Amino acid sequence: MQKGEAAKLKLLLSGISARLTKNKDFFVQAVGVFTSGKKKFEAKLTRDGEDYRLRFQGAERTVNADGFCAFFAVQAEKFDEAVLTYTERGSVVTLSVTPRGVQMKQAERQATAEEKAAAANPLLDPGRQYLIRVDRAAALLREIGILTTDGKLKNDMIRKYNQIDHYVELVAPMFEQDDSEEIVLLDCACGKSYLSFVMNYYLHEVLRRRCRVIGVDINEHVIDESRAMAKRLGYHNMVFQCADLRTYQPPKGVTAVISLHACDIATDLALATAIRARAKYIACVPCCHKELLEQYTLPGLEPLTKFGVFKARFNDVLTDSMRALKLEAEGYKVSVVEYISPLDTPKNLLIRAVRTGRDNPRARKEYDAVRQVVGTTSELDRRCAEMDAEFFITDDDLIL
Repeated sequence: MQKGEAAKLKLLLSGISARLTKNKDFFVQAVGVFTSGKKKFEAKLTRDGEDYRLRFQGAERTVNADGFCAFFAVQAEKFDEAVLTYTERGSVVTLSVTPRGVQMKQAERQATAEEKAAAANPLLDPGRQYLIRVDRAAALLREIGILTTDGKLKNDMIRKYNQIDHYVELVAPMFEQDDSEEIVLLDCACGKSYLSFVMNYYLHEVLRRRCRVIGVDINEHVIDESRAMAKRLGYHNMVFQCADLRTYQPPKGVTAVISLHACDIATDLALATAIRARAKYIACVPCCHKELLEQYTLPGLEPLTKFGVFKARFNDVLTDSMRALKLEAEGYKVSVVEYISPLDTPKNLLIRAVRTGRDNPRARKEYDAVRQVVGTTSELDRRCAEMDAEFFITDDDLIL
């Protein structure tokens, strides 16, 4: 290898080393193929916990990023040709060392024939630009039950697939405008965590953003299942915690809080967690509404709620309307949309909120006035009152 090519290889390998260090959570594998005449020898780098393991010629050892790149450089000098294929989630980098010189190219992972066939399903909307594409996200969609084990789209899951993709489409603008170095996504009452996995895929594979996803649920079984799914998918940037949202303390630096169909006060707990974390973005789909049903009154309009079904429907609208107004009172810009058809589920409202960083005394006054009229106190009210009463010491308070 000529001196100039050796310097080029060293430079390109420094880039690979940086990827191995910075993108460890998104690493899939690295394979080196060394050719001498007609013989080929393969070296394989895999992740083992927080370490990397290198296997070559029957021996296996632990290496760090620089150690692996140094190994490849040494072997490239010994053999006629050397090719390194480095794979991260969503992308492949190929570094080749041949008599013609040193070259590197990067490309997105190509869809398999099975993935392309599944994407051509006639029941999918041909005019829709899917964000979670079947021909790119096959492993994920297979894991969450949208695809069969052989990669075919299940007919009875097409509606579910469209719902998932439409949810991502509705929250996408919040993340597209975000300039954080790393997006930290917190899924409160995550359940089976399907939404966590889909958002993880979208943020990293589609938006090409560094991200970390935290799922929290009180049910230990679903947390264990979520951990197992993350391991099978190789999603090392996901953490699942079994915790009660009533006592859970969110980490610093949370970018967004999401919640899908958290039952009754669990939605309030998710919103309170987002407010406590000072999350930039909130995307919440409420579920059943029970807490305010026996609390609220409509002075002068009592005849309208004498029938139980009307009283319950008024309660649904009242509960979510007050949640939206409370978020405005806490300094968020709020919008509410139907994210799926009410024919699929009546619990189809998506509350989106973007933190403004400014007080909103008008919304706070309106919220307090509505509460006084209807006579309610929600779990979200209690949680926010606790936060308001907490005593914080800042640097300015300290007397040296």
